[in-house]
Amino acid sequence: MSGTDRDTGATAGGREHRTASGGPSLPFSLVLLLLAAAVAHIGFTGLDQSLRAARGEGTPGTFEAVETTCVRHPGHESCTCHGTFTAEGGEEPRGVYLHAAGRDTCVEGAEIPAVDAGADNRVYGPDGSREWIVSALLLLAPAAVAGTVAATWVRHLRRAGSSR
Repeated sequence: MSGTDRDTGATAGGREHRTASGGPSLPFSLVLLLLAAAVAHIGFTGLDQSLRAARGEGTPGTFEAVETTCVRHPGHESCTCHGTFTAEGGEEPRGVYLHAAGRDTCVEGAEIPAVDAGADNRVYGPDGSREWIVSALLLLAPAAVAGTVAATWVRHLRRAGSSR
């Protein structure tokens, strides 16, 4: 089945989403744009905290390591450092984990300078964080999808206008 379905214009691989007239599918385009908007919303909601963490902004304090759990993956090791964070203002210590801590950083019983950037369950070390990269990708990908959908519709409308 390497041909094209005559009724829908879709190839056997299902890669083209076109109507019988050869234009792009409006329902498919709308669903794609709604999904892109949902992903962009996720990116926007985490962007502020990611930027604060990258700059090391927030409530300074001390993280006391209690337990380290590490998992070895091909090519690297990923560790989670659980403990308590106490803000400099003397607030009540709370249980969190230290983001991006390695086995060498997280020694049980050690007190590590940390910053609370607003996350519920984690604090960041003095070097900050690179979480902003994920937020940026969650904003750039939907923009690329929306641009592609718009370009497809513009091409289709121009062709339709020139054929009249």
